[in-house]
Amino acid sequence: MIKAIVFDVDDTLYDKQQPFEKAFKQTFPFDLSTDEMDNVFSNYTRQEQLAIAKSNSDSEFKLSTAEINYHCLHHTFKEFNLPGITQSLANDFLAAFNNFSNGIQLFDGLTTVFNTLVTKFKLGIITNGSNETQLAKIMKLKLHHWFDREQIITSEDAQAKKPDPMIFTLMNRKFNLHGNEMMYVGSSYFDDIIPAKKSWVANSLV
Repeated sequence: MIKAIVFDVDDTLYDKQQPFEKAFKQTFPFDLSTDEMDNVFSNYTRQEQLAIAKSNSDSEFKLSTAEINYHCLHHTFKEFNLPGITQSLANDFLAAFNNFSNGIQLFDGLTTVFNTLVTKFKLGIITNGSNETQLAKIMKLKLHHWFDREQIITSEDAQAKKPDPMIFTLMNRKFNLHGNEMMYVGSSYFDDIIPAKKSWVANSLV
């Protein structure tokens, strides 16, 4: 029986597309339709998930945030025949994206969802990133109403990053639950779903 539900933060609890589109339109002189912009965002996000998963899992292939951003933009521009990507513009986009991300809000309806879940389950958060950055996002999203600090594990806390299953095992131990008593909600198949399943299936057998 499920006794705890654990969430990712980035791309899972708030709309990343809105600040992405604002930054993209501010930085690049393209007149894209709504569908085209959706495709650009989807491609960028897919490439970002792949690049982060590769960087986190391969000690010889470590990429900075700026390098991942440039790779994703370069691939997206090539995919949709968009001209003019440079390192300088990629850096301008990343700066604008980070700035617009300061106004992030929970997806519609999640306040009601959390108010309901907190009465029935233990709730937790597992998120990659530094304590300073991720805890600031958690405060902006007002997640502290449902998640105490003890219910949150960052990769800085764990000294391990998703997709390392260790970070999921730590949450399992924190709640003192078997893997089959935990549910994980995340946005990346590679960073979230696969390692959570691997870790919690193993812990269910203990």
